[in-house]
Amino acid sequence: MTGNTKPTRTECTEKDIWLFSTGNIANCLIFNMVGLYIMYYYTNILGVSAAVAGTIFMVARLVDAFTDPLMGMIVDRTNTRRMGKYRPFITYGAPFLGIAFVLLFTTPNISPQGKVIYAYISYIFYSLTWTCVQIPQLALPIMLSNNVARRTRIQAVFQFCGAIAGLVIQSYALPMIEACGGQDNPLAWTKVIVGYSVAATVLFILSALSVKNLDVYEFHAANGKSAGGNKVSLSQVVNAVFKNRALMCVLLAYGTDMFASQITNSMRIYFYKYNMGGRTDLMVWFGWVGTIASVLMLFFVGSYVKKLGKRWGIALVEALCLVCSVVVLAAAPGQNAVLCTAALLASVFMFNFTNTLSRSAVLDAANYAEIKTGVSCNAVISSTFTFVNKCCQAFSAAFAGHILTWTGYNKDLAQQSGGTLQAILYLMTLVPIVAYVCSLIGMWLYPISRKDELDMEERLVAKRAAALKGENG
Repeated sequence: MTGNTKPTRTECTEKDIWLFSTGNIANCLIFNMVGLYIMYYYTNILGVSAAVAGTIFMVARLVDAFTDPLMGMIVDRTNTRRMGKYRPFITYGAPFLGIAFVLLFTTPNISPQGKVIYAYISYIFYSLTWTCVQIPQLALPIMLSNNVARRTRIQAVFQFCGAIAGLVIQSYALPMIEACGGQDNPLAWTKVIVGYSVAATVLFILSALSVKNLDVYEFHAANGKSAGGNKVSLSQVVNAVFKNRALMCVLLAYGTDMFASQITNSMRIYFYKYNMGGRTDLMVWFGWVGTIASVLMLFFVGSYVKKLGKRWGIALVEALCLVCSVVVLAAAPGQNAVLCTAALLASVFMFNFTNTLSRSAVLDAANYAEIKTGVSCNAVISSTFTFVNKCCQAFSAAFAGHILTWTGYNKDLAQQSGGTLQAILYLMTLVPIVAYVCSLIGMWLYPISRKDELDMEERLVAKRAAALKGENG
């Protein structure tokens, strides 16, 4: 590290974008493995009931979620001479996150009650280390570019790199576990997770190193001050979040969409195993479709945003996802695996678009607050994204787990009861349908039009160019 304490430019290079985005390979190796398989691991390997597993997720994620804004405030007030404000948390937090990830998929030889306690402790530890790494990383794109369309492309590259990890997890995790000893072998799971953990740790550190020339950009924010040099008060931070209509609308749209995604992700293995006659082999395609969507976004997501803006761009995709859920609801009772898979693949394909656009819209909401209030608190506003994400994970897991238990799910049965099959189907379809309707309402109320995006971009470019000129004399 050079020890540079002054900004030298306001825009990232193409190399910066790609190196930064390797961090999302690490993100998604961990996130997809936990999202897709932790419920199954707890019920079928660790040996706890679905209801208990869901409660563990809810309690741990809620405890963790409320630390996100605190972490955001810590990051906004950090400014080290040697490593900037973001990189210390990513670089030193990544190894601890890797350890926590391994512990999450490790089964100790203790009593059933001890395993429940172990699950609580390990999951909370995992969640807290995830916060330390994720909050600073998600705030980085706001300093990479002032251009709204280019910033969306940065998110597209970020998502593309994440899709590579999604492909690895969704298409190859189960075969790798099978090759290491079988899906019912606890040690096989741990062996595979150790490999993923090492890879994720290295990629996180690489991602942090790639932005060393940009991690000194926000001087005033790094010292917890406004653009005018005054200390940012807690009330100003609260207003920048809760009086930010753009942010609230994005979080409603994204949160309900993520709730639907988390439900369908955790239920997918149950759905194919029990509702689709054991066709878990079809799950291999989900990783590929996510990768294809991410590749396509690299080429036209910028044009898509320029044409429609975030508001209508997100709303259109949410409406199409709603239609896909209706198709699955109609086709699943007849075990039409091909049609159900096609509809679910289409939903996964389009979720990549809403996820990318929503992440970018949160950054726009941070700029919206900065322009409206003069307060720069990028990490705090970015932390609301992970806060909502974790709350969705918590409530979706608890909701799904309790529904499965209430309808009589039994891991020892080769085929579940009619009530359980119906519950799995409704979790895969009706819950997402309601969620997509809520997402559409959120974007209908979103206050930033395409014209507003362009105006905001112009004002920010002028403001930051003036700040750069002032800092460098």
